Amino acid sequence: MAFQSYLIYGPQPEQVRQKTIELAKKIGINLASNSPDIFFISPIAKSVTIDQIRDLKSHISQKPLKSKNKFIVIEEAHLATVEAQNALLKTLEEPPSHAIIVLEAKNKESLLPTILSRVVKIPTKLKVRDQIPQILDQDIKGLLSVVTNLANPVAFLDQQILILTKLLMRKAKKDQSVREITAAIEKCQGTKRMIEQNVNPKFALANLIFSLNKTSN
Repeated sequence: MAFQSYLIYGPQPEQVRQKTIELAKKIGINLASNSPDIFFISPIAKSVTIDQIRDLKSHISQKPLKSKNKFIVIEEAHLATVEAQNALLKTLEEPPSHAIIVLEAKNKESLLPTILSRVVKIPTKLKVRDQIPQILDQDIKGLLSVVTNLANPVAFLDQQILILTKLLMRKAKKDQSVREITAAIEKCQGTKRMIEQNVNPKFALANLIFSLNKTSN
């Protein structure tokens, strides 16, 4: 491959991972396989640490055992500490010839400009209507069914805030009332804070849906 260091980012982790899988396939690597040439780094206690990057450097210096390449994935790279990002710079700029490094992130704003200058940036787009219910929809039973089974309520709320912001921008261009959408965005943000402070996610999301439904009726 012409490039060896990548940043794949977007609000939906499953879309980000799909891009990573596609990238790996291009060099003949199946990410689902149990291969010593595939190396994942995941956040520890909500951060990617400098010690993890040091372990990566040790791993990446070794030649691949089964494939032509080593494929390294740093998950949730937006959670990497500044120290970890600085430690990663040289490796991203001059990785060993056999290594492909992929940073997966929710956004690029959390990463240092020096990191961004050393990677090929691949954004993923939010598919609004195809995959995600809109929280202002009137089907309250359907919405409650969705939020009851969410694996990642914070990611769901991030998606809703993005959807509502896009809707707000469209309506603003048409000079329509934006009060309801603005209130919905604020309530989503408040609910997200509650969940991050260990309020029961199912209770918080159900309360959000009921409050929005009451406001819109």
